[in-house]
Parts: sequence; structure tokens; C-alpha cells
Amino acid sequence: MKPTIGSEQQKTVPQIRPARKEDVDQIIPLLVQAIGDIAYALAGEADHERAMDILREFVTQENNRISYQNITVMEQDGQIAGMLVAYAGDDVERLDQPLLNRPGRDGDEKYALVKETRPGEYYLDTLSVSEPFQGQGIGRALMAAFEQQGRELGHTQVALIVEQDNGRAMQLYERQGYVQDEVILIGGHEYYHMVKELSVL
Repeated sequence: MKPTIGSEQQKTVPQIRPARKEDVDQIIPLLVQAIGDIAYALAGEADHERAMDILREFVTQENNRISYQNITVMEQDGQIAGMLVAYAGDDVERLDQPLLNRPGRDGDEKYALVKETRPGEYYLDTLSVSEPFQGQGIGRALMAAFEQQGRELGHTQVALIVEQDNGRAMQLYERQGYVQDEVILIGGHEYYHMVKELSVL
């Protein structure tokens, strides 16, 4: 008897791997799902389609905040089930320069890039899980991968931000050992900056 499509036997083992340029079309919706209006601030552009094109260009380029170089994905059944963007706080000004220097960038204050991270920490800029894959532990697996990256790069502290009214995410991060140490205002919304000390390898 042939196994049915979608049976457990058909599923491939999820794989966490560095992103590739060709992943961009699956990465962009996940990025926007996680950061919302911050996407327009990164692009420096109000028009949705134009902003998405700009973000797509930056993902496929090197040495910027949302470059594929800073993205890790979880691939399952040929689909990107989730992704994270992470980088060292020491590098944020260098990584933001290509975004800020883009020709045609709207100089309106609402598109200002707020400093979310600090020197010395390894920063989780974005974590996003595709809707069909939610509730399967992918977010936790990506968080673990992020913390492991931080350790391997020699960091002793990791950090992230979470919107104040996102109680569910706050509880998740607190259970994993993150503590709030600051409130940051981004695009008119208040976010908690949360940190966690890493155990030494």
C-alpha cells in the first residue's frame, strides 16, 4: 500500500542551515511577518511593493543588517519553516550604513533606524516561523541555534527585543532565562530589550 501524502514517512528531517541568496522569496514574507512596520523603516520607503523590492535586494547582498549572511533558516519538506536574523551588537552601525546610504531613501524621521542592540551582545534581530509550521517547536529550535551561534562566536550575552503588549512572547523568553533591562521606542511602539547570560562552552 502506498503511503499517503503528508504521512510521517514522507516528512523529511528539519534542517537548520545558513540562508542562501536563492531563499529570498521565502525569507521576505517571514521577515515582514515578524517586524511589521519596521520593514518600511529598514527600506526607507512607504510604498509596499517598492519596500519589498528594496528588502529583497538587501537580503541578497552582503554586509548589511538583513543580509543572507546574518540569516539562519530551518528547512522542512523543501520549505523554509522558520528563520532568524542575528548579528553582533558591535557591528550594528556598520551593518546599518548600506540601508541608511541607499540612494532615494526617504529621510523622514519615521524611517530612522533605532539602535536596538548594544556592543558586546549577540543580538536576535528577527525570529519568525511560517504559519503552517507554528506550534511544532521550530521557534525554540531556532532560539537554541541562535544562542549556540553566540557561544561559538565568543559572546557571553545574547539579547532581543519584544513588543510590550506581546505577553505570550515575553513569557516564552522569560522561561528561557531572558530578563528585561530597558524599554526602547521604535516606530511609536514600546519594546522591552531583554538579555540573557550565556553559559560557557
